[in-house]
Amino acid sequence: MPSSQYLLGVDVGTEGCKALLFNTEGKSLARSYNRYPVIVPEPSWAEQDPLLWWDGVRKSIREVAKKAHVSVENIVCVSLTGQSPVLVAVDGRGKPIMNAIIWMDRRAVEETKRIMEVTGLKEDPSMMLPKIMWVKEHRRNIFRKTHRFLQATDFVGYRLTGKFATDPLTASTIHFDAKKGKWPYETLSKLEIPVEKLPNVLFPTKSAETVSKEASRQTGLREGTPVVLAGIDAYMAMVGVNALEPGHICEITGTSTCIMVPSHQKIRDPETRVVCSPFPLVPDLWITWGIMSSTGASLKWYHDNLSCKESYSELDAEAAEIPPGSDGLIFLPYLMGERSPIWDTSARGVFAGLSLNHTHKHFARAILEGCAFGIRHNLEIIGELGGEINEIWTCGGAAKSRIFGQIKADILGKPIIIPKEIEAPALGSIIIGAVNVGIYKNLTKAAESMVRAECTIAPQESMHKKYGRFYRMYKDLYLSLKEYFKRYCGDQVGREAKG
Repeated sequence: MPSSQYLLGVDVGTEGCKALLFNTEGKSLARSYNRYPVIVPEPSWAEQDPLLWWDGVRKSIREVAKKAHVSVENIVCVSLTGQSPVLVAVDGRGKPIMNAIIWMDRRAVEETKRIMEVTGLKEDPSMMLPKIMWVKEHRRNIFRKTHRFLQATDFVGYRLTGKFATDPLTASTIHFDAKKGKWPYETLSKLEIPVEKLPNVLFPTKSAETVSKEASRQTGLREGTPVVLAGIDAYMAMVGVNALEPGHICEITGTSTCIMVPSHQKIRDPETRVVCSPFPLVPDLWITWGIMSSTGASLKWYHDNLSCKESYSELDAEAAEIPPGSDGLIFLPYLMGERSPIWDTSARGVFAGLSLNHTHKHFARAILEGCAFGIRHNLEIIGELGGEINEIWTCGGAAKSRIFGQIKADILGKPIIIPKEIEAPALGSIIIGAVNVGIYKNLTKAAESMVRAECTIAPQESMHKKYGRFYRMYKDLYLSLKEYFKRYCGDQVGREAKG
């Protein structure tokens, strides 16, 4: 295919929208980023205005094409990825009828319990079924008016194409069976959720809608350009670092952290601390994943509210001055509760061991270490269950931090590989798109051809041993506070305090 043809990746993230333009070899030529806010109306609630996503997408697409000096006629595919699970209730014209309830929202605790009682499914308040049930129970008029329950990429896809659709990875958050191509009709019936309120599911390497005339006018894209709904950002990150074989782990840290561990067989956890799901885009591949709610968000919270530094690089420089273990200061990164491996909606962020010798520099390092301890906690469990962990490919915004990379290498005792393209979800999405439009024969070949490493950060054995003690302190701290969190920090307690 001529080198004058390009692929556009759009990532609808939590803090903003990214658009990156790539050539057919996976090299990024230009990028654009537009922010939008997270709305927190109650403790553990998190919402966004879907129209701000679309505004960010429109701006980002126009900006990136202008920066690259590329004709839209040469953009052969637009691939979408983004945050999930996210509930977007829309009417028949695709208009949002309430704010989106995003992935970090934890309001649906009681609905989660009811789903588990009625269906026997293991659920979490962050997932889609509890969100839909919450709307059904607490916003009955909206539930009645909802034509489709979409997610972030589905909504942007609708604005680009005028069609209601989703992908099998995003649909899996509502227990879609990709192998059979079916929604869970029995489960939905028990919960009195009409399946008609869910979108059609398109397989991203095979099916695509196209840019509509109206979307062409708003974005500048060529009408008729294929639009591929690639899948959830964490899965696309895995594709974007070519973590498609056992031993090659993907860790993506932005607002949250996702850890993706591939295997050729299902890894079972009787305690359901981590989850293993089939990866429908590659035959006989399973992904065991752990996901932490507010890692990057913890550092952002500290930067925005307590730090006197203007940039994150300045925080990195301060953290580098402090010895491993932060002189005994331990941080639990549970500012919005926590998902794997503890699955505790009541958990909260904590600094422990504070004394007069600690400075703001210690806080910066303790946050980075606390996030890395959480990654180790997940990987330790996956390893014990039989997952193969040889090297960790790290991506997302946090991959810019070399001190964080070294801290992760030392705490995990594994090499950290930084790819040339750290915006791996966008790259992963266009790798999917490249297969869809026939540039590459299959996903494995496309990833091998388009992913490259920038550098490797090796673990320091002496530091790894030293961190063992601080890691035990990290785990013990949560266990010591678990009942306190349950008694004083639960959602019901928070509502009573507010009332």
